[in-house]
Amino acid sequence: MKTSRNQGYLLSLLLVSSLSASIQSASAGTTRPVGNSESGAALLPTGQIITPAAAPGSTFAPLGTGLRTDDNADAAEAVSTALSPDGKTLLVLTSGYNQNFKDENTGSTFTYPVLDPLTGKPSGTTTPKAEWVFVYDVTSGKLVKKQQINIPNTYNGLAWAKDGSRFFVSGGIDDRVYVYASNGSQYVPDAPFILLGHNSNQTAPFPKYDGGLLKDTPAKAVSTGAVVAGIAVSQDGKTLVAANFENDSISIVDTPTRKVIKEIKFFRAGDKIATGEFPFDVAIKSTQKGQAAKVFISSQRDNEVVTVEITSGKITRIPIGSQPNKVLLSADQNRLYVANGNDDSISVIDTNSNRVVQTISLSRPGDKYKGANPNSLALSPDGGTLYVTLGGENAIAVVDLQAGRVNGRIPTGWYPNSVSVSFDGQRLYVVNAKSNSGPNPSNSRTTPAGLARNTNFKNDYNWALEKAGISIIPVPSSSTLATLSTQVDKNNGFYNRRPDRIMRYLQGKIKHVIYIVKENRTYDQVLGDLPIGNGDPELTLFPYKISPNHHKLSLGFATFDNFYDSGESSGVGWSWSTFGRTTDYTEKTQSVLYGNAGFNGLTYDYEGTNRNISLALPQTSSNNSPINTRITGVLDPSGGSSILPGDRDVNAPEGDGDLGVNVIGGYLWDSALRAGKTVRNYGFFVDNGTPYVTSQTDPTKRDPKNPAYIPISPTPYADKIPQAPVTKSVLLDKTDPYFRSFDMNNPDIYLYNEWERDINQNGLPNLMLVRLPHDHFGSFGTALAGLNTPELQMADNDYAIGKLVEKISRMPEWKETAIFIIEDDSQNGPDHVDSHRSLAYVISPYTKRGVLVSTNYNTISVLRTMEDLLNIGYLGITDANAQPMSDAFTRQPNFEPYTAIVPGNLCAKPVDPKLVPACQDPNVENTAAVPILNDAKWWAAITKGFNFIGEDNLDAEEFNEILWEGIKGDNIPYPKERNGKNLRQNRDQLLKNWQLSQTNNSTGAKK
Repeated sequence: MKTSRNQGYLLSLLLVSSLSASIQSASAGTTRPVGNSESGAALLPTGQIITPAAAPGSTFAPLGTGLRTDDNADAAEAVSTALSPDGKTLLVLTSGYNQNFKDENTGSTFTYPVLDPLTGKPSGTTTPKAEWVFVYDVTSGKLVKKQQINIPNTYNGLAWAKDGSRFFVSGGIDDRVYVYASNGSQYVPDAPFILLGHNSNQTAPFPKYDGGLLKDTPAKAVSTGAVVAGIAVSQDGKTLVAANFENDSISIVDTPTRKVIKEIKFFRAGDKIATGEFPFDVAIKSTQKGQAAKVFISSQRDNEVVTVEITSGKITRIPIGSQPNKVLLSADQNRLYVANGNDDSISVIDTNSNRVVQTISLSRPGDKYKGANPNSLALSPDGGTLYVTLGGENAIAVVDLQAGRVNGRIPTGWYPNSVSVSFDGQRLYVVNAKSNSGPNPSNSRTTPAGLARNTNFKNDYNWALEKAGISIIPVPSSSTLATLSTQVDKNNGFYNRRPDRIMRYLQGKIKHVIYIVKENRTYDQVLGDLPIGNGDPELTLFPYKISPNHHKLSLGFATFDNFYDSGESSGVGWSWSTFGRTTDYTEKTQSVLYGNAGFNGLTYDYEGTNRNISLALPQTSSNNSPINTRITGVLDPSGGSSILPGDRDVNAPEGDGDLGVNVIGGYLWDSALRAGKTVRNYGFFVDNGTPYVTSQTDPTKRDPKNPAYIPISPTPYADKIPQAPVTKSVLLDKTDPYFRSFDMNNPDIYLYNEWERDINQNGLPNLMLVRLPHDHFGSFGTALAGLNTPELQMADNDYAIGKLVEKISRMPEWKETAIFIIEDDSQNGPDHVDSHRSLAYVISPYTKRGVLVSTNYNTISVLRTMEDLLNIGYLGITDANAQPMSDAFTRQPNFEPYTAIVPGNLCAKPVDPKLVPACQDPNVENTAAVPILNDAKWWAAITKGFNFIGEDNLDAEEFNEILWEGIKGDNIPYPKERNGKNLRQNRDQLLKNWQLSQTNNSTGAKK
């Protein structure tokens, strides 16, 4: 039975410490499912444990909105806190997925008035978006909520006027700064708001999202919208400075008039030196009279702090650590502290000389791995202690500034983003972004089909289920801090670093690892009908006859019914899947992109592209092709629209592309190459689904006449049509240029055929990366080869996987090979255990055959296992601390090859009869074709307006609803909740049904 995600979080350290015996880290081999414990701890889909109330005397609570009696409409992704100058009022800002929540009685979506930016009054426009500013009275030392202020779009920026009379909020993609002033009892809109002037139609309730860096260039088709991030106010309150995140500039604003005085541009299209790009946070050094004197801005792509002298306009660049985010001035303004999110350090800058005077490591002594993700800073009143939130460790680092070292760590909730210190220095106010999601059996469906389970109109989309929290933590004594530090180490698995016997044995046996990443399915959605394991067959949309190879491979090798995708959606999912963690850039942008921003302003920067640009390609070339030239060069061969010089990826982890012998980090392939292993890439980090190839008349479709369009070919190698613009320089010569990657028009069987051609020509490397994405679904009106419904696209994906395994298992290298298959994330499906639970396969002669493995594993476990098998270096603290999937392996190999099954629907109309030649072979096993409820016309009509060109550039919640209705029908209600006993009672019948289907397949179901 599910417990509330916040139940028990207020327990003491003694109760939390007792957890160790019952709910160890997943990397320590527990069979517990992901979820919350009554003791107040929680096991995450990352394998980490959180104990947010571990500090004695601390409290933890959700950011409740009061909109529903449950927590479904509570706030998510708290990102910033700000204590008022008098220490009496605390502000908390959210920026993420806070939208589309419904009234639990009527099912109507909550909507909110959008304020007119000139008057501050309701405009008549409403929105389901609900970012929040929470206003708390903290004079008693407790949190007393006084207000919750709705703002439709935000992005991290939050600042008080120094007199405490008003505060300012970054409007994110709306390219404006909101102002709220005290009327004596509460804070009210203080219009006009500050309009920064990049996006068109600025004075409308919502502007046009067209104001990015390339707006007025020949490459404007690639342009993003403008986004305002960090903001700061001078001590006299007369100057505000805003960081223009997508415009590589700052705006200097006269606050009395609310007018932009000037915009300082660090980078312009056509420039050749990368500087000031992705400016994130701002600090202002003021004169003794309080006037703005100097501005400090963190540049996330260029690993620098840029300073601007207000009077002279002089710009100075200060190199610092990797991917800086939040900045903080000391009380005397002589020191600036910068959190370097990628290399786990703090840069200390002398604000008079503009130079780094100290770098403080946040790593444990002697530890070479990164991943703590420092992301906010706060100083004790005496200036001697710096508190740093560590998003990747779910902790706060307590830094002794005089000694320049970490004294200890304090546990927090999942992914802390901001900390403030009380006026007296006795308490810490900490907010975190996420919580466990729990099961999502109705997965957002509010159609009649979902009502049997979702009786109170709950939003079950996984981003919607994860909620922010706020803690009050008394500053611990030194002895208590030592105990809490030990707890943080245990929570993060630092005591798990020990050799694994079965991995050591297999290092000499396994020489080839094949890593296949698919898209967006949960365990129950595909394997819920298995006769073994913890599945719910009534949630299964793609049963055996549609996905026979998924089922056969699971039952024939090992079934993992307690496996979790660590990421919620593609951006975080591909980060977890390729380097075993996320960067703070990912965490700050992904939830906003998928949430309230809705792919306006922010861009999908998680697979090697930044601002829709493939970074590995040159700006221009003699032959401007989308295969060998950036899209800006294709659209503007003059180079005048060139942006993002070099190939540095703002989202990438430290070590990306650096193959130095002693380098740590980067991506899985970087580690393999450093170790001298061979790598071949099929579809990872390839850019052929980008938004600038869309039709002018229908932005949801590709335009074949667009110069960036790459035509699909069933035989691209023979036709000499390269398909794969690579986004990582290190993969340029290791990628099959004829393997198309993500395109919902393109069959996975086409991809399999090209993969087979290439390995026949080039053989098997040590590490092979393969992307088979068709179980994402989409593009139903334009899909090729008749694969124009989700059932047919799933069958296509299923057969491609089956054929790949069959091919490998009949090669001589099979005896030295291990194949790993996962989904990058599980966002598009229901699951009765947890929304993160998903599919995982380990296929090898050394895999245990026909067993159920219920050990708690996750995406990081897969990376750790592959690293161990190949004997290559770990990438960060998460995979170094994880335990490999040893329970899946045996020392006694079974070299029996695999034979793929043809899903019967691929042999029937409307599928192209040439797609699967095996359909004509009477000796090939296939399933019987099953009726498909809705045809391509239905799917195309109901998804009209959906953009399937790039990963998830659509309303995933609505798409989930459509999938159920389109496959099951609206007359089939969602099954009611059932307990474990009822599920187990169905196992005998399921097993009989399975055995019968196997008998039928081996006799009458052959052609």
